Amino acid sequence: MSDFDFYWNYRIVNTKSKNGGEDWYCIQEVTYYDGKPDGYGDPCLGSEDMETFGDVWHMMKEAMELPPLQEEDFPPQGEM
Repeated sequence: MSDFDFYWNYRIVNTKSKNGGEDWYCIQEVTYYDGKPDGYGDPCLGSEDMETFGDVWHMMKEAMELPPLQEEDFPPQGEM
């Protein structure tokens, strides 16, 4: 087992900086380091085949069930 925990998922992030300080909710790929949001970037909406593309769709649907993250939830480097 490693000394740190790194993973990613899809989340909705309020990226106000992209909209002149006003709310702008985007689905993003969010990376986590030791359980804390570490960075985000535009999601990849592809997959090797149609069966695993269903997994991508399911992960994005799960993002709708979680509260949106705010840009302030990430360390200063922000986007990946």
